[in-house]
Amino acid sequence: MKLKGKHFLGFLALATLSTGLFLACNKETSPSSGNVPAGKQQVTVYLNDGPVPNLTSVILDLRYVEVKVDTGRIHHDDDYYDQDHEGDNDFPWGGGDHHGDQFGKWDTVSVTPGLYDLLKLRNTTDTVIANGISHTGKITKIRITLGTNNTVSTDATHTYPLPLCDASPYVYANIRSNTIDSIGGGKYVIRIDFDVARSIRFDNGVYCLKPFLKPYCQKTSGSVEGRVLPWDAHALVMVFNNADTAFALPEYEGQFEARGLSPGTYSVLFKAMAPYKDTTLVNIPVQAGAETKLPSITLHQ
Repeated sequence: MKLKGKHFLGFLALATLSTGLFLACNKETSPSSGNVPAGKQQVTVYLNDGPVPNLTSVILDLRYVEVKVDTGRIHHDDDYYDQDHEGDNDFPWGGGDHHGDQFGKWDTVSVTPGLYDLLKLRNTTDTVIANGISHTGKITKIRITLGTNNTVSTDATHTYPLPLCDASPYVYANIRSNTIDSIGGGKYVIRIDFDVARSIRFDNGVYCLKPFLKPYCQKTSGSVEGRVLPWDAHALVMVFNNADTAFALPEYEGQFEARGLSPGTYSVLFKAMAPYKDTTLVNIPVQAGAETKLPSITLHQ
């Protein structure tokens, strides 16, 4: 897989804590403890990543994380938030209100700013990048503000700037009710796939970032895991069907996992480096809330 046109950036998992307006998924453990103050909700943000071949690092200069909360009494269905219809404005200064707009209020959560190498976060690895309290209400979006020190590296000696393609510092994720995992106590987790292949663009010798984010919930999505050998094949694993695609790079002993897959039937392509040959498995079932374990695969020359 060569870096041309659009490419895959990785995984972003944002853990959000919400209110009873959300139809939440399964319970899981929380990195935080203590009670949430009355009239508030807690937000925890995780970052993890999927792979991209031919790059050795993808560095994001993370500055702020915000959640957009609809604090009104009117409950809108999920379609209401998808494409910012009804005059919704993302910008914090929209509508003359520095903190919000007609259909939501932006709250900043406590973040650990700095440079994050997405390619060190793959398979089941993730890291907390923000944790804080927001106003009570339905969380409809998450906004990440990036600095100017974003870069990509193709090897140990070649590093290139990674500006945002549209020059905006903001990265958005729209949140639906079925992308939330409940962790109890009025706290919820949202995991977001930061799709590298669609997010990194390379045109005329220049890289830029146009983020493509896919929120998912562990209860309503599934995963595929397995092992592929030998290491010398340097296989890229692609799990795909007509509606969904995910990638994984095996660890040194061959283990891999692709998460956030919509339920359905998939093919799994093991894309090998020469002289090894590609191998494809077909009719692989993926069920909501379940892990599909594949038999160990050995690639041949």
